[in-house]
Amino acid sequence: MSSSPASVTGAYARPQSTRRLPAAAVHVLFALLLSALLVPAADARIRVEISGIDGPLASNARAHLDLVRFAEREDLSEAAVRRLYQRAPGQLQRALKPYGHYDAEVVSRSLERDNNGWIARFEVDAGPPVIITDTDIRVTGDGADHPAFRNLVANTTVQPGTQLRHPDFDQLRARLDRAAQTHGFFDRSFETRRLEVDPAERTARAVMVFNTGPRYRFGEINVEQDILVDDLIDRLVFVREGDPFDNERVLRTQYALTDSEYFGNVLVEPGERDPETLTVPVRVETTEGRRQRLRTGIGYGTDTQVRATARWDFRRINRRGHRANITTQVSEPILELSSQYIIPFGDPLRERLAFRSSLISEDLGDTRSQRATLGVNHRRVLGDWQRNLFTDVVDERTRVRGDPAFSDTLIVPGIGFEKLITDDPISPTTGYRLRSELRGSHGTLGSSTDFLRLHLGAGRIMTLGDNTRAVLRSEAGFGLIGGFGELPASQRFFAGGDQSVRGYGFNQLSPRDDEGRVVGGRHLLFASAEIQQRIRGPFQLAGFVDAGNALNNLSDDVQVSVGTGLHIETPIGRIRIEGARAVTESRSFRLHVSIRPDL
Repeated sequence: MSSSPASVTGAYARPQSTRRLPAAAVHVLFALLLSALLVPAADARIRVEISGIDGPLASNARAHLDLVRFAEREDLSEAAVRRLYQRAPGQLQRALKPYGHYDAEVVSRSLERDNNGWIARFEVDAGPPVIITDTDIRVTGDGADHPAFRNLVANTTVQPGTQLRHPDFDQLRARLDRAAQTHGFFDRSFETRRLEVDPAERTARAVMVFNTGPRYRFGEINVEQDILVDDLIDRLVFVREGDPFDNERVLRTQYALTDSEYFGNVLVEPGERDPETLTVPVRVETTEGRRQRLRTGIGYGTDTQVRATARWDFRRINRRGHRANITTQVSEPILELSSQYIIPFGDPLRERLAFRSSLISEDLGDTRSQRATLGVNHRRVLGDWQRNLFTDVVDERTRVRGDPAFSDTLIVPGIGFEKLITDDPISPTTGYRLRSELRGSHGTLGSSTDFLRLHLGAGRIMTLGDNTRAVLRSEAGFGLIGGFGELPASQRFFAGGDQSVRGYGFNQLSPRDDEGRVVGGRHLLFASAEIQQRIRGPFQLAGFVDAGNALNNLSDDVQVSVGTGLHIETPIGRIRIEGARAVTESRSFRLHVSIRPDL
């Protein structure tokens, strides 16, 4: 009886036989898996070299390359690096379009490996740029005639005949929007904004129509303070209900209240704008500041030796904003005690009246001045200039070493101007200072001798390179004097020292009397040229030439010195360690140590 194969049916039927991989194939797969686990990934550090373009084109090209973006990745396989390399030509072409190059050609030169990773090289021919042939740039709405928008449209680089640059178009858009926000056009919108480019003809048309919408005005101004009288607050707050909104006036108010030092904290904040009334309320929050402040300091300079100063400020004496200060200075050549009582006028930060007094004992060469002064000073800021009108009553006792003292009481009126323009008050890289003062007295004002004294000064800082500066300084003084022997010492000119002709002692340059004593001069001439070279961090080397003297006749000789020094920039000023030697006469080398600004 023959038998037939058995059949098994059902969902879980077992196959009749099982196929197995050959042992050799298993060994090969295992080896591949093991090598993938044990062999480190290719070092995918990538250096990209692009020739044919530079400047903004090259910068934008590199910014658009995935090869650059992934340059430091170490987990990229060789295949991934090659895929990035293949994408690069298209990315480079797209990167040049915003700068008007719509027909650029890119040649992939090579992709090679070296000990540091990969080097990818490309050559780019940017081709002729697209030129703007027509523009339609307009501002509509209530702000169409506002100077801020007119200036932006008039001065934009998006003009017919210029190369198409998408960043310039975007910059104009951003500036228009920012100006609208600043000047209260909060409902602004761009009706049209597009660039119409014809790559085949290499021409473009720029269209931008900006609707400012209506201009908002300042709404209710709520000033929360109980420190100053309303009249003074009104002179410190530059926003007025009903005036057109201007964020610059909001910021000016913030700065004015903060800089006044009457307050501890100040917050000037526009509120929620009302689209129905087109108004923006402004809230001013203040907290009371410390009414008194004591500042002390100690220092050293070869002119003054060890010196100590103290200043006691009374920031707010009453609700009318009056303030005062008392200052004392003690050093080898000068002892001073002075005070001021200050009354704010007009704009309190730009105009003030000060009543001042001082007691001073000062060595000026071989001459000693002891004087008491009472005066009044009116200071006003006029644009970039500061003007000072003053009248002082001076009772002065002058004594030349070895001679009897003489005294004089005189009234000295005068006027001074000063201007300082700099990018940094402590460590400027560029800037200049100009100053002048004219003062004098006459016998009808109580003076024993008639005199008129003009003192001029100028300073200039110029950057000659990334780490090099030139500093130029000069002074000139001119005196018309009836009787020099009776002129108080404080009205004479002296030169020499850390801030004058280095290589000479403090106030040691001036005419001498028959006994060789330094007694001061009618005139003053001084000039200095200095080069400063940064060597590392805050340290700089300096070389300088100084020339000057105090003179009785402008034709008299000036003294010249040369020197070098080490300067150290600090938050409190520039520390100067300098050595100088006179070249017009035989004198020993002199060391100068000081802390002073360049201007």
